[in-house]
Amino acid sequence: MLDIDECLHRLMALQGVHGASLIDFPSGSVIGAAGRGPGSRDDTPADAVGMIHATMQTAAFATVGQPAHVEDIVITAGNGYHVMRLLSTEVEARLVLYVWLDRAVGNLVMAQRQLSAIASQFSAN
Repeated sequence: MLDIDECLHRLMALQGVHGASLIDFPSGSVIGAAGRGPGSRDDTPADAVGMIHATMQTAAFATVGQPAHVEDIVITAGNGYHVMRLLSTEVEARLVLYVWLDRAVGNLVMAQRQLSAIASQFSAN
């Protein structure tokens, strides 16, 4: 089981990571952060929360009965990959791991696999 600091430390150890944060999805507040965010802006958590809301409210994820399970949201941008991993509870996701990955140095698939492993160790708390 990982605490917040150890979780962020492991995220920052991924190859090519510029920055990482743990975000409370409903409130949009940052629980912990390490490294740096894209550009000089401090509104990355708000951007991530907005993207999650937009994704979860699209018709592709609206099903009769139980909604589809979303694990990651990946944005490919000129300044890198932005990966958001939803930490699920039985009912809904409350916490989000956000990682900004360098396109030239990082490996998106490996980062997603490692992010999944870190998320499972963190959410076991």
